[in-house]
Amino acid sequence: MAAVSAPPPPSAAPPGPAAAPSAPDWVVAAVVGQLRGLHAAATAPFVQPFADYCAGLQRARELEVRLTQLDKEGAELRDENAALHARLQAADEAAAANTAAQLEEARTALARAERELGGLYKDKSSLLEEVMGANTELAKARSAAESATADLVKARAEVAALRDQLAELGSALEGERAARRAAAAELAAALGTRDAALTDSERLRGENVVLTRRLVELKEGEAGRMNEMNRMHEELLETAVRMRQEAELDRQANDLIRQRAVAAALSQSAMAPAAVAPPPPAGGGAAAAELPGGAASVMVTPGELLAHQPPLTSAPDGAAAAAAAGAATTPPQQQQQLPAAGAAAPWFGALAAKAKVAAAAAREAAGGLLQGNSAAAGAAAAVAAAAPAGPPAAASPPSSAASLGSPLSLKEAMALSGGLGPYGLLSGGGGGGGRPHEHRMPARVPARVVPLAHKGGVHSLAPQVPGHFVASCGADKLVALWDVSLVVGPGALAGAGAGPAIALSGITSAVNDCAFTCDAAQVVAAGADKSLHVWEATSGRHRHTLTGHAGAVTGVALSPLDCRLAVSISEDRSFKLWDLSRGFSVRSVPMTKMPLSLAVSRDANTLVTGHLDGSVLLWDLRQCRSGAAAPLLEARDQSQPVVAVAAAAADDSCLLLASRDGCIRLWDFRGAALLRLFRHPAFSLGVTGGTGKPRCRLGVSPDGRLLAAGAADGSVWVWDLEAANAEPKQLRGSSGSGPAHKDSVVAAAFSSDLSALVTADKAGGLAIWPME
Repeated sequence: MAAVSAPPPPSAAPPGPAAAPSAPDWVVAAVVGQLRGLHAAATAPFVQPFADYCAGLQRARELEVRLTQLDKEGAELRDENAALHARLQAADEAAAANTAAQLEEARTALARAERELGGLYKDKSSLLEEVMGANTELAKARSAAESATADLVKARAEVAALRDQLAELGSALEGERAARRAAAAELAAALGTRDAALTDSERLRGENVVLTRRLVELKEGEAGRMNEMNRMHEELLETAVRMRQEAELDRQANDLIRQRAVAAALSQSAMAPAAVAPPPPAGGGAAAAELPGGAASVMVTPGELLAHQPPLTSAPDGAAAAAAAGAATTPPQQQQQLPAAGAAAPWFGALAAKAKVAAAAAREAAGGLLQGNSAAAGAAAAVAAAAPAGPPAAASPPSSAASLGSPLSLKEAMALSGGLGPYGLLSGGGGGGGRPHEHRMPARVPARVVPLAHKGGVHSLAPQVPGHFVASCGADKLVALWDVSLVVGPGALAGAGAGPAIALSGITSAVNDCAFTCDAAQVVAAGADKSLHVWEATSGRHRHTLTGHAGAVTGVALSPLDCRLAVSISEDRSFKLWDLSRGFSVRSVPMTKMPLSLAVSRDANTLVTGHLDGSVLLWDLRQCRSGAAAPLLEARDQSQPVVAVAAAAADDSCLLLASRDGCIRLWDFRGAALLRLFRHPAFSLGVTGGTGKPRCRLGVSPDGRLLAAGAADGSVWVWDLEAANAEPKQLRGSSGSGPAHKDSVVAAAFSSDLSALVTADKAGGLAIWPME
């Protein structure tokens, strides 16, 4: 800026008023120039700040516009937040069943979003403060705007994340709704099950009351029966004592008869031939010797004596002296009844006739005692005592007196010397004159073959004990009763046995098993229609239909002591106890394993079940009746299915177990020990029922000596249980018409009199093998 020159000194003002003289132009120009310079010098420092201020104002206006946009976006975000809050509230209301963890997570996310929105509001406030101070801190305003932009991007990213979380919450809500619907369905099913269980519980309470009352009645009846059995036991003991006394009297009578026979023979040779015998008593010509006790003696003919005694070479003199001494000591009334030599044969014949009558009566008495009928025994004894002497039998006199031996006793005459075998059979006899039972085996050629006894195959066989029937059942819905006595034995008829004697019907599906009651009066069959049927064995009349199983009934076993008790197994994995007299179930016991076979012990207290996994379970029937549902013992020594269980007739504690691999085990169930194993390299067990439910029926003879099992090749194998190392007998029946069975033999049964073995195969064929 140019320096301003000082103006010239003013001149002295004229005195008095006068007009101011005008400045010269150069002064004016100088002043104006100076003023301009001064103005330029004064305004020059403020030009740039003013420009910057204007630019700041422009930036502030732009920031205000941007702030307005941010406010608008914030309002949109608030609206969107409000909408999100509304949707979240609706989601909360709809998702009332969400878990606490998910709700807490949603609340945490919402709190985080609110905190982030609060931070955004704070950022906006700071931005406003920076705008208000933009005149002084423009750079700070720019950085604040940049941070606001970054926060906005972050907020948008968080909003997108919230939207994703909301979508996830929606899907979780749908899953929770589906889970709630499934839970509601399960709850409804559980409520239905509970209602059914309550109904069953009420029904079982009623049945329990009835069964408790019935149990009390049964206990009272059992007490009465025990008293009756005690009374019968006392009567049997008295009868046994009386029989021993009679046996002693019989022995004394035999000794006296032998002495008199020897004395009569010796007197024949010592007395003169012309001696005349006194006439026989007027009662039919038979003489009876009186014992000292007053009992009548029974005598047999010399021929019968000679048939059982070895001949003697000579009679010593001592015998004659003893006979003379015996004759001297004989009472007079007995000496008068002693016949002479000429009448010896008629006398022996008359006594033999009376011996036969007495033996027959004694057999009837023994039969009555065996059946527990003391009245029949007493009647037979009365008949024996009152039997009149028969006419004299023609018999030739012995060639020598020394050839007479001791006579048979009454016990030997009744064929009781062998004792009683199982099921009340005479082990020493052999009805029909064949071998005794302990030596009899099935013949190799069957007496009768029925090619098609049951259409579709035979499933099981059952003997009638006591009796002469054998029952068969199969896929044709029938139970057939075969009369074995018409095919083998003394009563056999030509052409008999081609068809069943009685056919029982009424089951609507295949018959899986059958059995007779212990009194042989009823037949019980197990059907695939989930029921059991009961018929009368003699008339074939249908008695009961027993229902209650939820699956096919695969086996049935009856008590050997109580004709009212039956046990059945089913595919529903349970067994039931049935009262056949009233036709309903006494108890149902569930099982965890699939049963295939069953048997009841001979004391009727233990049930044995064989299962698909190879295990054998023992159940106490008395505990099962009282409500217990746990087995006494579980044994498993192999993994093959137990397809057959049979009680050994010789021992109450032994069972025969047949497994799918062809091994048959003799098992002591009381000690859970294997006693013996029956198998053969050429033997493969024949079964019916398919892979999942195999089963068969073993045949055990009534005396417990023989075991019969069917093979898959159509043969029948018979083992002697009493012979330790004997080879089994294989039966094929290959006579002129070929083998007896065309398919696997699945069932075998001995008749109760051990006169025949009956076998059946999967093709429906049946064969009857005589015993020899």
